[in-house]
Order: sequence, then C-alpha cells, then structure tokens
Amino acid sequence: MINQANPTAGSRSVLGIILMCIAMFVVPLADVGAKILVQKGVSPLQTVFLRMLFGTILLLPLVRIYNPRALGKVAQPLPVLVLGLSIVGATTFFFLSLEFLAIADALAITFIQPFLVTILSKYFLKEHVSTWRWLTVAIGFAATLIIIRPSSDAFEPASILPLLSGAFMALYAITVRTTTRSNSALTTTFYTHAAATVVAAPLMFFAWDAMDRGSWLLIGELTLLGLAVQFLIIKAYEFGEASLIAPLSYTEIVSSTLAGLWFFNEFPDRATFVGVAILIGCAIFTSYQTATQTIAVKAKER
Repeated sequence: MINQANPTAGSRSVLGIILMCIAMFVVPLADVGAKILVQKGVSPLQTVFLRMLFGTILLLPLVRIYNPRALGKVAQPLPVLVLGLSIVGATTFFFLSLEFLAIADALAITFIQPFLVTILSKYFLKEHVSTWRWLTVAIGFAATLIIIRPSSDAFEPASILPLLSGAFMALYAITVRTTTRSNSALTTTFYTHAAATVVAAPLMFFAWDAMDRGSWLLIGELTLLGLAVQFLIIKAYEFGEASLIAPLSYTEIVSSTLAGLWFFNEFPDRATFVGVAILIGCAIFTSYQTATQTIAVKAKER
C-alpha cells in the first residue's frame, strides 16, 4: 500500500495539477479589477506597485510566525530578485493590454508561456520532456497564433503586450521551480512581493495617479487574490515539473471568458473560440496523460 504521508511523485504531480487549476479559475477575478482600474485611468505600474507593497506588508506577520529565520537571510537571493522582476513585467504588460483587448483575448495570447517553459525547462532545469508534452505545447502555440492572426486585418498591435507578458510568465515559472527547492512557498511568496516592490518603486516617480476610494478597494481585492494565486502556483510548481504544470494555465481561458462576458459584455469571436477549444484540449490531454502515469505508478507500488 502507498503511505499517504509520503506521496509518490505521481501523486505529487496530480496535486500540483489540482492547485494550478484552482489558481487559474481565481485569476480572472483579479483581471476584472485590473481592467476597471485601467478604465478609471490608474497606471498599471501603480497598480502593480501597490499590490506588491500591500502583499509584502500582509505576508510579513505570517513569515515572522511560521519562518522567522527567513527574515534574516534568504536562500538564493538572485533568483528571488528575478522572480520580482518577472512578476512586475508579466503583470504590468498584461494590465496594459487590458486597455485595448478583451480579457479572454489578452489571456489567450499569453499562452505562448508553456511553449517557452518547456524549452527552458529542458535546457536550464534538465527536466525530461516527453514527446507528448512537446506535441501538446506545439499545438497550443499554433492555437495561440490562430487567436492572434498576425497576418490578417484582425491583428491588433496591442497583442504584443500580452506576448511580452507571456515571456515574463515563462521566466517566472522556470525561476520559481528552482527557488522552491531552497525556500518554502510562504517564504518565496513573501520575498517575491518584496523584490517586486523594490523593482517597481523607482518607476512611481513617473506613474503615480490620484485614486478614489473605489480604486483603493480594488487594489485591496487585487492584493488578496494575487497572494492566494501566487501561493497556489508556487505550490503547484513545487509538486510538479515545470513542463507539466505550465500547460495547465490554459484552463484559465474558461473563467476569463465568463468574467469578460459578465462584467464587460466581451464576447470572443469565432477564431478565438477555435483557438481556445484547441488549448482546452491540450490541457485535458496533459491531465489525462499524467493521471494514466500515476495509476501505473501506484499499480507497481502495490
């Protein structure tokens, strides 16, 4: 029998998948708040800075209680700084894109991330990437091109913004996979917020706008949701390989489409639906392959 206190690698991968899917269904709620702030004229850089600053303040008491030694010295400080830079870049470019694109359209374009993560995980993390994973991300990338339509009249120059966001997301995914080997999820989340605050702070001299009460409340919502999502993502990458977890970001497109329709009456066009359908198929295929492997591992251990 399998000892439940010591889950197998297969069981850990399944848990990573579950955590990632939960995170992806929560993210659009933050995107809605960010789009409202953009429409109110609040700079995306200011939104990111305040979100990271308040997150750092909220996390500090938890770190003092559960891991006080982490406040004295953080393992691998350079990767943590890279995490801060990557989250500032990914979030800022994505929030900027929401001024011009529907939430679901902007999100779909960021799905270049798994393609980049798979390449980087093979050459920098030395992870084994099976043929079916390469096939999955390649098809997913092709689906992203269907959504963007770079050679058609429907191409929107603002599509470059979520592409840059996806590149920073890939950098984040690879880096977080290395930092969780030396730091707990709580410690990594705290120092990522702290590093992002430091990175974004100097830019506030050029991007600060006055905000009303409603905007401050939205910043609070983004902070709490951002903390929850980042913690879930970090735990997901802690349990599963980067090349496995990254493609599951495709599941976010479902909740993002619903959120855009409900709050902004945004409805994707036919090409976007085709691309999204392919992306969802990739995510389902990835989960099925992992579940099949987990069953095989458990059968051998019995």
